[in-house]
Amino acid sequence: MKLVSFAVAMLTAVSAFAYSTNYTNLEDKSTYVEAVAASNQDGVISLRVVVTGSTTVVPNFLVVDQAGGFQCKVIKTNLLESSYDSTKKEFTQAFEGKIIWTPGHENSGCLVQVLHPSLNNTRAVIYMENNEANPSPIYEDEY
Repeated sequence: MKLVSFAVAMLTAVSAFAYSTNYTNLEDKSTYVEAVAASNQDGVISLRVVVTGSTTVVPNFLVVDQAGGFQCKVIKTNLLESSYDSTKKEFTQAFEGKIIWTPGHENSGCLVQVLHPSLNNTRAVIYMENNEANPSPIYEDEY
């Protein structure tokens, strides 16, 4: 019995570290995200979006524009939560899009668009005001 309890505790502990704890919640609009402030301890920005639908469709996080030498790259999309309302016959799901970034010139940034049938204009403008005071905590070649 102790062995089973230990195994369950280890699986729970490992899964707890699989996702970030610092999210930027996106609404169905443009959201401005300061890169350094939004980055997790590992240097990754986690964008969280909630979608609904009669089927389960994973949203697509796309980098559609980069300016001033600032670079972004989507590295992973994780399902965080999922529920089903049987009266509405509708799924509600929360997803995390993990974005890595490297700094550019002063006042640089990138635009990440989130595409899903239940969303109209969900996007994140990830920017940095002064790259000398705030160097990127990660480098793209690590991923």
